[in-house]
Amino acid sequence: MPKITPRIVILGGGFAGAFCARQLEKRLRGTSAKITLVNGQNHFVFTPMLLEAATSALEPRHVVIPLRGFLNRADFIMAGVESVDLEQKSVRLQPDFGDAISLPYDHLVLALGSVTRLPSISGLNAFGFPMKTMSDAMALRDRAIGMLEMANSSPTHEQRRSWLTFAVVGAGYTGVEAAGEFNQFLREAIRQYPRIEESDIHVMLIQRADRILEMLDPKVSAKAAAVLAKAGVDIRLNDSICKMDGTSFTLESGETISSHTLIWSAGVSPPPLLQSLDLPKTARGYLQCDTDLRVTGSDHIWGVGDCASNPDPEGHPYPPTAQHGLREGRQAADNIAAVLNKQPTQPLTYRSKGSMAPLGGQQAIANVFGFH
Repeated sequence: MPKITPRIVILGGGFAGAFCARQLEKRLRGTSAKITLVNGQNHFVFTPMLLEAATSALEPRHVVIPLRGFLNRADFIMAGVESVDLEQKSVRLQPDFGDAISLPYDHLVLALGSVTRLPSISGLNAFGFPMKTMSDAMALRDRAIGMLEMANSSPTHEQRRSWLTFAVVGAGYTGVEAAGEFNQFLREAIRQYPRIEESDIHVMLIQRADRILEMLDPKVSAKAAAVLAKAGVDIRLNDSICKMDGTSFTLESGETISSHTLIWSAGVSPPPLLQSLDLPKTARGYLQCDTDLRVTGSDHIWGVGDCASNPDPEGHPYPPTAQHGLREGRQAADNIAAVLNKQPTQPLTYRSKGSMAPLGGQQAIANVFGFH
């Protein structure tokens, strides 16, 4: 009988997908298994440091890792995913250049991440800035520098303040870090702009809930808010925006604020491709998976990272963070190797090491190993 070569296709090259591919290389070393990683870019981003790249605290090259250098023997294809044929077990890919590619699989790992959720607020899609990818970070860095230049050429305080009003909507980890880092960046940058004063800078953090960093202990949340406020960040709670254009936005409370830069970090959504797949999903549209990371009801489709809901031993979904995505990718690889070797799979059991939110000015709020 001819030797069977199992084909494992991983869609998505973030923490979950990239570390799944590398773990499979280790677990299937010496076998004929064919491992293919598909991603829209030829790198993955160290997302916890994305805002440092946006505010020039780090060079962009220091927060991206080339996927070809990260992998050893796995194949890599840079392409977008057009569709998945679950019955024929094949994926249709579309590279930026050239013809579409049909890629068959025996095991499929869905590690597609998430996308920024943009609600139907007038002007948000046209004028709001997301903060999800390296392109987003570079766009915001260029925007901040452009606003400094415009402010430096403006004769009045009102005009300068309009150019330098940066609003961040959503006070989770990303929003809090964005407000803190951009506040620090602007206040340090004006040393090179003689016509700008600190009073011209207005960084806002807008949160619909009654406190920032809701996922943390209230005392920790309050401490973070105090640090940001002392640094000059204007925190608005129990409010959000209802409309915006290129020069201003309006809060639900009725106030209209002159501003040219609004960063939206109020939530994410599942990648659109999942909607076309006849697979079990949660009420919010994420892949519903079992404890061994297989999509519920499937024996060869796996869901890891932000696009999947993977239950912990108590049945609660693991949070969509880098440390969890990395472990999910590795565990999925271990379980795929177990299936190929006709061995039982194992559930993912992982306890978070903690979390941290930079607040700008070399300050951060953290919960590490239970210590605040």
